[in-house]
Amino acid sequence: MKDKLNSRNTSTAFWGLMYKVAAVAGATHVMFMVLFYELGAYTLAKINLGSVLLFAISYVCLKKRLNLLAVALILLEILAHAMLAVRAIGWDSGFHYYLLVVVPVLVISKTRIPAFKPIMLLALLLIYLGMDKVMRDLPPYDVLTAQTLSGLRYFNITVTVLLLTYLSGIYLRLVTKAEKELRILATTDPLTQLLNRRSLMEIAEYEVVQRKRHQAPLAFILADIDHFKSINDQYGHAAGDVVLKAVSQTLRQASREQDSIARWGGEEFLILMPDAAKDIAIKVAERLRQQVETLAVPFNGTVIKVSMTFGVSTHQNDEVVDAPINRADTALYQGKVAGRNQVVASAA
Repeated sequence: MKDKLNSRNTSTAFWGLMYKVAAVAGATHVMFMVLFYELGAYTLAKINLGSVLLFAISYVCLKKRLNLLAVALILLEILAHAMLAVRAIGWDSGFHYYLLVVVPVLVISKTRIPAFKPIMLLALLLIYLGMDKVMRDLPPYDVLTAQTLSGLRYFNITVTVLLLTYLSGIYLRLVTKAEKELRILATTDPLTQLLNRRSLMEIAEYEVVQRKRHQAPLAFILADIDHFKSINDQYGHAAGDVVLKAVSQTLRQASREQDSIARWGGEEFLILMPDAAKDIAIKVAERLRQQVETLAVPFNGTVIKVSMTFGVSTHQNDEVVDAPINRADTALYQGKVAGRNQVVASAA
């Protein structure tokens, strides 16, 4: 599951990058079109006009989710523009450097064909070498002064490096954002936005180590929504989800800032309380119980009343983290048997 999410987020980052490629490249060619018109290189000005149109079409294709067509047009434009520009004003203009921009785009592209990337990279290399061999000494269509050509070459080198830097930075930000979203998905419950069971267990293991090192108290509260099955049976599972969200928000707001809260499973919640002795944990649990008891959850024109039962325990000596959780579960069960909607503390 995590691999699928990671692949999906990476793919989203790549297509986000392609939007930037189309927009930035289109704007760059508008600038070139004006520049070459002013320099009198009318052939190259027309070529850049065609490039602007191609990138505009590519952007529209990306918007319409015609991704492969968009990428094909972008690659075709870069290759054709480099060839035509070099042929129009000569090899010394440095327009062949823009072929280098294709390399990172190919490397990070998403494809199901294993041989696609190496074949395309080899083809790009052969095209570059072929242009060097054939076009280096051909006379250009538009003759520019040596000084102008030299200025263009340095300009193209600079723009190529800036484009590579800019696009790499964009991709890095997109990937970082995708990884952050993936971490959130991996550590939180999607319905309640609380921590999930595995994430809280990792925190609990760390807190147990800290407790042993500093001899600080550590408490656990296990809570369960009363008659939750009846809520689902009477109002439907959509109502159950609304209740879970409302209870989660109440637990989050009424707990201490340093506490960690997780959806433990179904309608159960576990609260980890560092630096909390049993008396403090009982007071917090009672406050939570009272806050939940006041809830009136609206659903489809009716109001659902909610209550919860709480089991409290503390970590003792060198026991494993499961031990206090099991004691809290036992205390919770005792509270259910005794009538629900109450706080029960386990024996040490």
